Amino acid sequence: MGCVLMARVEVMTNETNRYVDGKRNPVIRGGVMDLRVMLEILKSESLTVITIGVLCVALSILYLHTVKRKYAVRIEITAASSPMQERGGSLGALSSLAGISLGGEGGSRFRVFLGALRSPIAAEAIADNRDLLVQIFPREWYAAGNRWREPPSYVRPFVRGVERLLGWNMVVWSPPGVSRVFDYLNNELKIIPDPKSGVVTLEIDSHRPDVAGRILVTLNNAIDDQMRQHDLGHATTDISYLLRRLSTVTVEEYRQALITDLAEQEKTRMLASAPLPYVSDIMGKPMVSTKPVSPKPVAVLAAGLILGVLLGCGFASAKYYLR
Repeated sequence: MGCVLMARVEVMTNETNRYVDGKRNPVIRGGVMDLRVMLEILKSESLTVITIGVLCVALSILYLHTVKRKYAVRIEITAASSPMQERGGSLGALSSLAGISLGGEGGSRFRVFLGALRSPIAAEAIADNRDLLVQIFPREWYAAGNRWREPPSYVRPFVRGVERLLGWNMVVWSPPGVSRVFDYLNNELKIIPDPKSGVVTLEIDSHRPDVAGRILVTLNNAIDDQMRQHDLGHATTDISYLLRRLSTVTVEEYRQALITDLAEQEKTRMLASAPLPYVSDIMGKPMVSTKPVSPKPVAVLAAGLILGVLLGCGFASAKYYLR
């Protein structure tokens, strides 16, 4: 009789430990999770956790079947033979006094080229190509009306209403142009140098590899031509100046320096006028990765499983305490 009474008291004590003021103990108390309570919830609501976990994994699989896969499109470029050689001594001082820009070494010019790939000049070269611009922003091109238009959306009015209510800065739609392409290049273009070989890889991840390849080639050619025209104009101006100076200078040493500089500028103008790569040389055609780089199936499924477990625990806890 005494043993039975003690067992009943122990059971009643355990039951009262699970309740505080008639309510179940919370899972988190004082910023610390009570694992005993959590395990009790998972055991009691295991079906809920499993159901929500399976649902999230199923949604992840559905996402993998419907999302557009992105492939890495790359071109490899290297510095072309530079027509601008580093000058020093009396010639450099003479050029500085005359206010003539003689340029820098090939490596510096190639670094300028790489920096210009994300510049407004590069964006303008893409924006001027209407066909390429339509391929980059296909949803905003209204082919029937041969014009740009804001893509229709049922969610946009609600989102804008929330933004207006919260006082956020609302972005007004504008037709694709230089600023939009500039943002696109800064977000999508990857420049990957190889310090050992000097080869630089330009990469864009896209679900339309053919369009990405055209963008990379257009960028390279546009900046290369821009720098070509810049040097051609400078060389022509310098040659005109040197010829005028030669007609008036009588000091032999000074004339010899001017003649040497004139020969260099003629060489620059000749190379800039040749139909060959000027600053950057493309090594082959654009290459497309054999496997998509996005989305990554393992990462998506793992994220779905983790999210499912977390949501399952949350719903299970709510159901447990409401029951």
